[in-house]
Amino acid sequence: MLTVIKLLVPYLSLIIIQFVLPKYFNFNNIYPNFIIIYIVFIALNKGSMSGQISGFIYGFTWDILSTDIFGIRTLTLTVCGYLAGKFNKKLNKDQYLVQIMLMFICLVITQLSLFLLYLIIPNDFGNRNLFTNYNSLISVLLTLFLTPIVFKILNYNLYDSK
Repeated sequence: MLTVIKLLVPYLSLIIIQFVLPKYFNFNNIYPNFIIIYIVFIALNKGSMSGQISGFIYGFTWDILSTDIFGIRTLTLTVCGYLAGKFNKKLNKDQYLVQIMLMFICLVITQLSLFLLYLIIPNDFGNRNLFTNYNSLISVLLTLFLTPIVFKILNYNLYDSK
């Protein structure tokens, strides 16, 4: 029962932070992507399989809660979790520059994948621009800026709470 609570509390907290708070604290659709930060954190600390699983679960939840093409976030976040997990033992995950660079790579892969999938699958829901919208560019920069801070908080909760 304790394991279920340990898994369910971060999941629900992250869903609330990503999907409920932007409705109240949103400035021109500028809001960081906390889900991808968490997926990269899990992948860096626990490996590619954990990164894939968390990417799939959060991507599937994102697809259920959005009006976008179903499965598009599941695919992109699973790939990001896998790729970030491949650097699990190869990089010093405590260095801020490593965290920011890996997050930048995952954000570019996610944005590029979404852009290419929107070109292939016609829809009226998604944003078809890559980084041409200033708000999406500022959101990416805000995500990159907050990455070391969130990693520090998650590291404290992961390793010091035992």
